[in-house]
Amino acid sequence: ERTVTSTYGPMSGSTTSDADWTPIPAFGFTTKLSNGVVIGLSGLGIGGFGVNYAADPTNPILMPAPNGFGQVYSNFQLMKISPAVAWNATDKLSIGFAANIDWSSLAVSPMPIAAPDYDPGPDLTPGTLDDRSYYPSASAADAVFGFGFQAGLQYELTPKMTLGLAYTSPQMFSDFEFQMTHANPNLPNYGTARTVSFRMDVPAIYGAGLAWAPSDRLDLGLDAKYVTYSATEGFEAKGYNADGSVKGFGWDDIMVVAAGLQFKATDRFTLRGGYNYSGNPIPDEQSMFNIPAPAIVQHHITGGFGFAITDGVELNVAAYKALENSIECAMYRPAAVPGTSVKSAMSETSMLIGFKFSPKKN
Repeated sequence: ERTVTSTYGPMSGSTTSDADWTPIPAFGFTTKLSNGVVIGLSGLGIGGFGVNYAADPTNPILMPAPNGFGQVYSNFQLMKISPAVAWNATDKLSIGFAANIDWSSLAVSPMPIAAPDYDPGPDLTPGTLDDRSYYPSASAADAVFGFGFQAGLQYELTPKMTLGLAYTSPQMFSDFEFQMTHANPNLPNYGTARTVSFRMDVPAIYGAGLAWAPSDRLDLGLDAKYVTYSATEGFEAKGYNADGSVKGFGWDDIMVVAAGLQFKATDRFTLRGGYNYSGNPIPDEQSMFNIPAPAIVQHHITGGFGFAITDGVELNVAAYKALENSIECAMYRPAAVPGTSVKSAMSETSMLIGFKFSPKKN
């Protein structure tokens, strides 16, 4: 659920994104070899964003160009396939490593990282109120591959408590290349082809966690992660370039803390619950620049259960709610415009259903 609200002097309006449910697939497989080494393979969607705001003459930021952006549309998908291996280095220490093969797809309209098609307006004088700028559309999605790795360890502190440490490298991608056209109908090159490139990597993540099993039926977990957006290509730069293009998303590093519990109520039925707090990577002053990507939710509440249908087959169902959060700043053209504001608000509802298949024990 995404909403953008803006104010320009006496004019103010609010628009809700028309976005449907999005399915996200995931699978995983592991098996233990005769020498005790475990190998595995996983594939899952690990990130994404998207909005679909209709052009809105009552909402200043979404007024038809060149007065506003007009319709704002975005769709970003990020998937990862990871072959992995793990082994017991000692009786207490386990070590694991995974290679990441990443795929991402991006479409954004209008595309702010492209220089706008500019003309000085009817008075032919740059820097006056009738200046006209039109950002091109990159609604024809481009897809690219990326690569990285993950490494981690688990150490048994006591028979009931385990420490985990993990590192995920930056995921390095090739450039998106968008085929688009010049968008200003007042210029002679209107409708002619242009190509714009943009690189967007995925940040490195440092993680640590504790698992505690106070009884045979109860498991508790506590995790912490540090995500390095400010050092990641595509996310680190802020503001405008001299040609009017936006430098990047301008996200900050964040800390994420999560706690969860699992209670085995019966031999077949397991209850689960959790809470996750995430720092907001988007500073308030970047609200206008992140209308297509309002990744601002911070509090997540999760609940679910597992049910053993038969020996070796378990059904898992869960749901989580990301509570609404918002950010707000002035409009920038390119400096902050007095008497203006842009506010993005977002919440999220997700559901999960999965099956776990395990070999029957002899």
